[in-house]
Amino acid sequence: MAKLKISSKVQKSVSERVRLAKRKGGTADLWKSFAIGGVAIGGIFAYLEFTKLAPKPLPKSAVSLAETAPPPTATPETNLVPLVETAAVPTKSDAVATAPTPHDELKTEKTVLPAVNQAELIAKEAALVLTDLDSQRDNAVRRDKELFQQVIEHKTWDAYRGLLAKSIDAGMAKLGKGQGVNRYDLYWKEPILYQAFLRWQVLGRFSQSEISAHAFDSYTGDFITWLFTNSKAMEELLLTIKPGDDAGKVLEFLMTAWPNTKDKMDKYFPLALACAVVFDKKVDIPHPISGKDYKGKQTTVVPIERYLWFIEKNEKGLLAAPVHRSSARDLVWVVCAPVSTFELEWSLDKMHFSQKNWGNAYGKIEYLMERAVKGLNPYKEYSFAEILKEGGICGDQSYFCANTARAQGIPAMILTGETDLGGHAWVGLKIQSDEWSTGVGRVGGVSKGQTDNPQTGSQITEQEVQLWNDRFHQSPLVTLSVARHLWLADYFAVTGKTEQRAEVVRLANQIGPSFVETWSATYELLKQEMKLTGDPAQPSNLEEWKQFAQGMRREFKDNPRMAALAASAESEYIFPYEDESDAFLTLQRERRGIARDSGEQKDLIAESLKREAELIHQRDDANSKKDISNLYDSALRKYGGSITGFKMMADDYFSYFKDDRELGQKAARDIELAFKRVVETGTKDFFRAQTEASIYKKICEYYRVSGDEERAIMLEKRYEVLLKRAERSAL
Repeated sequence: MAKLKISSKVQKSVSERVRLAKRKGGTADLWKSFAIGGVAIGGIFAYLEFTKLAPKPLPKSAVSLAETAPPPTATPETNLVPLVETAAVPTKSDAVATAPTPHDELKTEKTVLPAVNQAELIAKEAALVLTDLDSQRDNAVRRDKELFQQVIEHKTWDAYRGLLAKSIDAGMAKLGKGQGVNRYDLYWKEPILYQAFLRWQVLGRFSQSEISAHAFDSYTGDFITWLFTNSKAMEELLLTIKPGDDAGKVLEFLMTAWPNTKDKMDKYFPLALACAVVFDKKVDIPHPISGKDYKGKQTTVVPIERYLWFIEKNEKGLLAAPVHRSSARDLVWVVCAPVSTFELEWSLDKMHFSQKNWGNAYGKIEYLMERAVKGLNPYKEYSFAEILKEGGICGDQSYFCANTARAQGIPAMILTGETDLGGHAWVGLKIQSDEWSTGVGRVGGVSKGQTDNPQTGSQITEQEVQLWNDRFHQSPLVTLSVARHLWLADYFAVTGKTEQRAEVVRLANQIGPSFVETWSATYELLKQEMKLTGDPAQPSNLEEWKQFAQGMRREFKDNPRMAALAASAESEYIFPYEDESDAFLTLQRERRGIARDSGEQKDLIAESLKREAELIHQRDDANSKKDISNLYDSALRKYGGSITGFKMMADDYFSYFKDDRELGQKAARDIELAFKRVVETGTKDFFRAQTEASIYKKICEYYRVSGDEERAIMLEKRYEVLLKRAERSAL
């Protein structure tokens, strides 16, 4: 049995009583002192025996920070509500009945309250101190770190987000707001408040279960801790991630990348983020290539290998465009290259253009007319080396140029669209840090070029890419300011602050009128504010809708495709509530503006005509069909010079009369006459002849549907002769 130790205080107490008794010379007093001392020592033995039987207390790591916190009168930032309740001291009988074995004692040490209780306790926490010097004092910083660690361990992210909102509200109330367009800048300038605001936003992009699946202790939560204490990284994430991204897989990749490049994450977080949002879905390699040092053929992109490959080459200075200098939004157009690692290496080894001159790679591929006319396929693996050796058509030139550029860290895309010479493919490149070019391999007559966004899978237009060159879009300060206001509007919407949300949405639009996102936010705001009032009923904010449409059209006068929301506002919330003649005047002005200012975007004229035709069709009176016929007959002759526009107008025109034999034949005849007047050239050029033949085929189909088979057969013979003549000329 271990030797029992008696505290020095007790020993001193007994000795003092003996000494006093001797001084007084009383033997009885001396024995009395011994008796008292004995009782004290006996009490110590009894207490030690009791505590030996009692269960051990929870370890410090599992007990709330409140055990060491100041009493309830302390300042709010240190007055924590315990996140784990302290066990009550048992009675002796309880201790005997539940005396644990050594194995049970270990289990007792791990006991914690259910997560639901942890969430409730976090909800009761006093608001975090987020403003002024108090927010940066040691006790506030310590509280933040310890509370954040507990949130990781107990997976209470939803409750924590609620605490952040409560704290943000308190911080904003304390700061108030300024005046003018900079009235909310006070929020961004308070570093702790702004960091909490960004945390709230990031937690809105990831669900509690998605975070908890990857971060559940101090080790696995290391990346999350880094991210949530790095405002610049949180901004980059919020600027990049889209609603359609698989947030769980995005986070999974970032967590995978962290241990591999933890010491370089500040430098390469945009690259990691770009990989995360592109590879949240499998990216196939349609043309697997085998080569030296690569066993077999790579059929899919391995995300972490792609990430580490770019870091390796960047660190060695081998890239024409160093990836650490680009944003994640640009790097999305780099890491997405659907080619094998072998092909990436080939580009570094064989291609040596500068970033600014990389468009020359398009023309480096000799045009192969036999492939265009006869469909010749000269390739075995469709490698960069084969394309360079054998040549190709516009699709091959674009594939080669864009993907060799991506291998060099240069953002690139393949654009496709219809020109006056038929379908075509060309390339968009970011040739400088502040300039995208969509002119690599481009030919005239393109009404609407498009490309697939590798992050979202949706299509974006050439005009949207060109908008990225706008000086405000190229300004990091303006871009971030616009984003901050839209984030703040989202915060106010979620937290039920309707008036504040409306104010900040309108302010965002004022700060960034060239950002379509601010118009989208305004559009949604007007929809929510709208009420139908009066007799006849009309939107209560009709004038605001008119101002919205007019303002957006003014802003995007030179790029009208970006004003699509203005057309939606007119069709849904303006035209139905005003005179038809006013609507027609608006649409006619729109078409004149497009014809004057928008160059090749004649398909927008076809869309405007369709809107006017729909208004006439809805009228459904005796003159409706005649008015639609007159509208299109005139427009085909006036605006039909664009191949894409002509096809759209022809299809829309005939769709109104396809079930009416007489009017259907008239529509087909109007379309044929307009075609011969403004489109047909009878050229021997193979590509133009193919384009004209495709319109002939449409007209033949119109005649067949309306019952004029004889006319259809005659036109078929005509375009077949044109195609054969053009084919002979091409070869």
